[in-house]
Amino acid sequence: MTLQEVVARFNTTPFLFAGSGITRRYYGLPDWVGLLTHFANKVKNDPFAYRYYENKAGEAHDTTEKLPLVASYIEKDFNDAWFNNDEGIRSGAEAVRNAVASGVSPFKAEISEYIASLSTVNLAYEEEVEKLKNIAKNNLSGVITTNYDCFFETNFDGYKTFVGQDELVFSQLQGIAEIYKIHGSVKIPESIVINRSDYQGFHDKGKYLAAKLMTIFMEYPIIFIGYSISDSDIQAILSDVVECLPMDKIEMLQKRFIFVEYKQDFTGSEIAAHSMLINGKLLEMTKITLSDFSLLYDALAVKKAALPVKILRRFKDELYTFALTQQPGPTMQVASLEDGRIDENMLALTIGLASTGVYGLARAVNSEQWYRNIILQDSLYSCEQLLEYGYPELAKQNSWKLPVWYYISKSTVRSELAEEKAPRLYSKIVTESILKKNQSAIGDRTVWQIWTDEKDNFLKAIRLLSCFPEEKIDIEQYQNILETIFKENNSILSSLSSPDRSNLNRMIRIYDFLKYGQKKTP
Repeated sequence: MTLQEVVARFNTTPFLFAGSGITRRYYGLPDWVGLLTHFANKVKNDPFAYRYYENKAGEAHDTTEKLPLVASYIEKDFNDAWFNNDEGIRSGAEAVRNAVASGVSPFKAEISEYIASLSTVNLAYEEEVEKLKNIAKNNLSGVITTNYDCFFETNFDGYKTFVGQDELVFSQLQGIAEIYKIHGSVKIPESIVINRSDYQGFHDKGKYLAAKLMTIFMEYPIIFIGYSISDSDIQAILSDVVECLPMDKIEMLQKRFIFVEYKQDFTGSEIAAHSMLINGKLLEMTKITLSDFSLLYDALAVKKAALPVKILRRFKDELYTFALTQQPGPTMQVASLEDGRIDENMLALTIGLASTGVYGLARAVNSEQWYRNIILQDSLYSCEQLLEYGYPELAKQNSWKLPVWYYISKSTVRSELAEEKAPRLYSKIVTESILKKNQSAIGDRTVWQIWTDEKDNFLKAIRLLSCFPEEKIDIEQYQNILETIFKENNSILSSLSSPDRSNLNRMIRIYDFLKYGQKKTP
């Protein structure tokens, strides 16, 4: 059997189940032992530092228990040294200081910084990574990974990332163009699963995660890549999966589970059957042995989804939301059954811009999305499209108070209407009466001081920040606050009452004017 024949058996595009071997290959990152050795050496500055901690964890019987225990011992000593400010222990990175200040373990914060600092593609594998990026567009459905780094988020355009067990268990997964980081992420240091307590919590909730992933395992081919066949993480996850399934369902996995074994200097590829005994049940899979991963990526390139997977995910998400709320989202339009343009025997779905020009895009984008896009830049449409088709109707609906300088500055095509209506004076956004009304409450405080002092009373914070004098605004601080608000809840505008929503909208109009429009000539 060839690689092409293995892929030809797939009923759909596969998921990758990726381990540390992937980023050791492409980023040169250390394995688990290598990572712990690095931080043990920082604590003790001794070539035998890791062996000291390994010996200390001698009561553990196997790797599954030993390495998390070793990590726990290193973490305790590392944190003590970090807080004592021992020489050479702190990286000095601002991200680390901020994380520790918020209560994150210095050990996890420094691990995140260390991994992030090494996350650069090895030049020898640039072509191979490019092939992987290309198949991510149409030939893969998603990624499950125990890696902390951001390799997949960086290279898989349009994929949505879920970090940690809790986010996975309590989120609505679409099973397409998604990345599941089950052991945490360097972007959220506290999410990292590495010490004994972390692993205990992970295993305690393992069956919930297995149940959540069950649909993925039953519907998609799963390609295990970057792992050893004996890897303890894989063994534990498969154990939870197998425990949930009857024997006849386990047999169905045989053609769905593909294990990629890396063998240095191996020529071509070899396909063989492989069996694993999990909880007394025999789990069979296909094993692919190779050294050049390009061979696998080339074979996968033949199996394509009908549309780019990021489009499929958006569509699936919109459809799910509509089913729950009965409200069409930004990329869905719904006609009545009596609409004469639709044949009564047909269900018509349109992906992309409606053919009705101004009306179509004006209906596809609402004011909430218009405002949010200035902060998150998450619109499906270009600034040119939004200005030409969406702005005239949407701005009219909003009494021509819609923020527009961001779109003007990013557009390659001039919009005379938008430039005519765009505010040229700060007083057009924040009136003198509003400034006077809130002057005493603001006092001499800066933007950041207001946010720090009042963020527990969120509504008061945004009210005061929306009434700030122009000359006192630090635009970078203002931007950071707005980004924090929307990253915590990107639907915040729809959840606020009208007066509070007006305050947050005014903040965005202020930001839009000062960041993108202040230097424009009248």
